[in-house]
Amino acid sequence: MVDTTILKPFSQPFISDFVWTPQTLPFTSEEIISLDRELSVYEQVFLNPDVERNLISKNELLASFAISKAEDSQLTLQEAQDVYNLILSDPNYDFIREKLKAKEKLTQKDYDKLEFFNILKTFRSLSLEPFTIDDLTPLRVREVHSSLTKGLDIFKDYLSGFTVYKSGNWRDNDLIRVGSYVPAPHGEIEKGVKELIEWLKENQTITGIAAFHTALYGLHPFNNGNKRICRILEHVLLRSLGINNKNLYSTSYYYHKQKARYYKYLLFSLERKNLNHFVAFVQEALVLSIIDVVKTSLEAKRQEFIGRQEVEGQMDLILKPLIKRSEVQFKNLARITRGKIARQTLVTYLARAVDQGILHRRETGRVTYYGLNFEAPETETLQKWLEFAKPRLAFIPDDVRLI
Repeated sequence: MVDTTILKPFSQPFISDFVWTPQTLPFTSEEIISLDRELSVYEQVFLNPDVERNLISKNELLASFAISKAEDSQLTLQEAQDVYNLILSDPNYDFIREKLKAKEKLTQKDYDKLEFFNILKTFRSLSLEPFTIDDLTPLRVREVHSSLTKGLDIFKDYLSGFTVYKSGNWRDNDLIRVGSYVPAPHGEIEKGVKELIEWLKENQTITGIAAFHTALYGLHPFNNGNKRICRILEHVLLRSLGINNKNLYSTSYYYHKQKARYYKYLLFSLERKNLNHFVAFVQEALVLSIIDVVKTSLEAKRQEFIGRQEVEGQMDLILKPLIKRSEVQFKNLARITRGKIARQTLVTYLARAVDQGILHRRETGRVTYYGLNFEAPETETLQKWLEFAKPRLAFIPDDVRLI
């Protein structure tokens, strides 16, 4: 029988109401660390160095982009890429100053770019010079917030309804609401943050960091930018445990892809003062992000396989869907290519691809499947890891589940 002892880990007045039952979480910290170590072995043996480099740079960009999107940024991925390139070429360039010198009015787009610039610059800085849980202090939390929100308060004079950040300073009012949730009174923030840090230093585990993230957001220590500070700290602190050494994945990008569920479970934890809801979601994000690294590698190898083939006409249109799926039903290939190629042309291309050894064909009753004639060690790894995850998780997105 599972021990369901209800714990109240904190003692400060506001956060003392939070409860959790770590024994009922879907994974233990040790299981996730073990999975991450398996990923490290896989990376060393099977991961193409070009794919690895792409994953690292892509993770840096997409994690930062995802964090900005949590703040309802309207920045497109291409615009984020442009800012990323700017930081790579000149990390000290001040485009806001240049615009003001030209006496141009600042816009919402300028705000979104500066917000992303700050996030990415902080993310890169903390990746290059990380700190450990033992290094964490209330002052360091404020310093990271200051870095994330530098210069943003200038927009209070240009954007209506703007909520000031008071960069690097604890919240000094009780006006903030998160839906129907009322955060801690501002007078309890400093002591609350101090206790959370002390508790985390005594509980240096994955679940400990997830609980810290949840309770810190529950305090809402800053006037604005609380999701940003929680996500950045989570990423740095998880890496301080020795996982994700190569920076190949990030929970923040998973949060972005599952934005509705991210907010749902975060609010569940806050409104019910139950850490389990969001901690379990953090665990889900970690496990599936690790699995997704191998899925990305498999897709890259499938893409390379297709690139080596001599294809004619529009045959690439029927091969592209098979990068993300090992097999696709004929009817789904017909739906995907509808309006692009005629049905008879599709049938002809499929027959030729089978004859050339590019595709295999499998029939089950009246259903016909097609897949690439390609095998990779990733397939076995993914099947094993998904078998481990499926009984523990009520939800696995199709882009991870279908291999």
